[in-house]
Amino acid sequence: MSLIGKPRKRDRKPEIDSNMKNKQISNSWSVGINSTQKDMLDDDAHLKVSYSPGKKGGNFGLPLGAKLTVPEGLFGKKDSISCQVAPPSQRWRHSPVLPYYEHLTSEIFILNSTVHPLKKSVIVRIPYYQIDSEHNEINVKGKWKDEEEWVNVGFLHKSDTSSPCIELEIDRLGVFVVTFTPKKETFEVTTQGCLYNAHMSKYISVRVPKKAAEKNFQCAIQITPITEEKVKLAKEFYPFETSELENVSEIIDLIPNFQCTFRRAVSVKLPLPANVEVENESANTDIAVLAKLESGWELVDTKYRFTRTTVTCDVKSLTRFCVVKSKPDRKKRMAAAVSILEGRCEMEKGEVMAFINFQEKTWFLVLECFPKNKLDSKIAEMKEKGFRHFKKEISKPEEPVDNKQHFRRPPTIKTKSQNVPVEFEIFDGLKWTFNVSDDLKANLDSDYMENKDLQYYKHLPESLRKFVIEPKTTEERTLIGAINLTPVGINDQKVREASTMALRIEVDEETVKAYFHEEVIPEEPEVKKEKPNLDLLRTPEIKVDKPTTPFTPKFKPLPASVMERLMRTSRPQIIIERESKAITGKSLRNLSKYVPEGLTLAVHLDLPDSTITGIGFDAISNGLSMADVTYKILLYWKRTRKDKKDLAVEMLADALREMGRVEAAHVVQECHKNSKEVTPEIYSELLSKMALS
Repeated sequence: MSLIGKPRKRDRKPEIDSNMKNKQISNSWSVGINSTQKDMLDDDAHLKVSYSPGKKGGNFGLPLGAKLTVPEGLFGKKDSISCQVAPPSQRWRHSPVLPYYEHLTSEIFILNSTVHPLKKSVIVRIPYYQIDSEHNEINVKGKWKDEEEWVNVGFLHKSDTSSPCIELEIDRLGVFVVTFTPKKETFEVTTQGCLYNAHMSKYISVRVPKKAAEKNFQCAIQITPITEEKVKLAKEFYPFETSELENVSEIIDLIPNFQCTFRRAVSVKLPLPANVEVENESANTDIAVLAKLESGWELVDTKYRFTRTTVTCDVKSLTRFCVVKSKPDRKKRMAAAVSILEGRCEMEKGEVMAFINFQEKTWFLVLECFPKNKLDSKIAEMKEKGFRHFKKEISKPEEPVDNKQHFRRPPTIKTKSQNVPVEFEIFDGLKWTFNVSDDLKANLDSDYMENKDLQYYKHLPESLRKFVIEPKTTEERTLIGAINLTPVGINDQKVREASTMALRIEVDEETVKAYFHEEVIPEEPEVKKEKPNLDLLRTPEIKVDKPTTPFTPKFKPLPASVMERLMRTSRPQIIIERESKAITGKSLRNLSKYVPEGLTLAVHLDLPDSTITGIGFDAISNGLSMADVTYKILLYWKRTRKDKKDLAVEMLADALREMGRVEAAHVVQECHKNSKEVTPEIYSELLSKMALS
């Protein structure tokens, strides 16, 4: 997604119904800086669309391949709905605050409408960037309109598209984004023992003997992969700690819901590192299992039992494990190596650069963070768009100066910078605060004054801030400015020093003179006044003719049979079918709270077994509640029904009676009879009346 520079070829037009081609209202993004800077932001125009669906509704294309389906009768003739994708430079305005283990994997979509709340649900399909689905699972977060709290939103996976996407069926609009978290697999351990083989990996199992645990508890399995690139990077940055390490497996978490020490030894089977196979157990003294305890990583010093691809050891507690292969007789040094790798699973070499486009009256700056392997392509891309790049300089604290001996004025940047660039590492969520100093300053109309943070989003294409800079004074000379960046929330001194930097910006004198150069507006020549022609002011005489009577043609009256034939229409009468209020999206949502037995209800509604199984597995993988499962089933059932009035209500009521929920069936029928939606108040009122009768 290109955001700046000269315009590119137009994107493919969004998919729109043929009868809606003329109903698109706008496709622009207005920028609140000034008109001279608008050209630099034209590439963001495709990130917002607005439609007027009318009463017919239809399917509409949204930015970045998203889609919107509006049902018939939801909007009026003058109503509209809009969708905007937050640009990378404005992502800070809408991004949710996530825990350390949750990450963004899609752009932020903002949906607004002139109709609020919606009487019917709309369907929104949102694309997201590909993730490691073997170890992670996706989630959707939403912030409803006029609310501040982010919540999890139920969704469906869509596998019938070229790029991965999710589908939402919502009757409220707001801000939505797709995230992902590590996969977790949960199993239960009882006092009678347990033998559990993990589904996530066939090489992981836990065997708890009888009476080893004091009470029943649940345990979660989570796998964190360590790639060869991460190992190579760790050896480059920490050669002393990792010099004896040859290979390493994934980090495997066996996390009980409370810490406990077993009375008897528990057997844990773990996978060997990749490309490591065991043929002779006695010859494998260089393979070790490490466990993370309160004091840190420690070697599990028990007898190991090997198979060709696994190792089994006995432990007294469940925690985080890792299997490593070291150089001969160097297993004791592996604790320090694994400790380094653990903190570097999400690390990668990074770069922070400033790109500036010096126009005659506007200096447009882009401050961007990206992986090191994209450096050459990024510089070439920005150079093609007319930008100059300025590299970072890693800064170190300046040594104290004796004021009695030195009287030189200290520079604005209170650090000493190395001219040789020092590589540093970045990770998802890394944030800096920055400021523009020395001979340059930021334009007050930019969003620089609102937020001075630059955040790196590892799983999104671009992480940048852009604004306009200008000279601090009116002196026409060579200017030297700086952008100082300080990392936020980093306690490690070594990492903090490597991430603290300054970008030195030098503007030559000719560019400064061109900025202050005032264009001379030529004076308009004086217009000689001519004497007015008084003859033109005289009103000419107008001859008025005598009024003539208008000619009225005479027609023969038509017979009644002819008039009836001419007035009769040949089109069939259009009957608009509307769904019953008892099965609207809002009614089904409220009903699902009182009928949590969703899978049982699906059977009585005669849904296919494959559909029931798919919804069940989808609910388990996404951690949905029973009410959410019922809601999904009711929505699927309603979509399959052509008749959404009497027959549908009667079918739902019969299914509820068959499963023993007579009161719910009574509520549905009464709401349909009185043309009301199912609400908690009506549900309680009808139950009270049933109890009294």
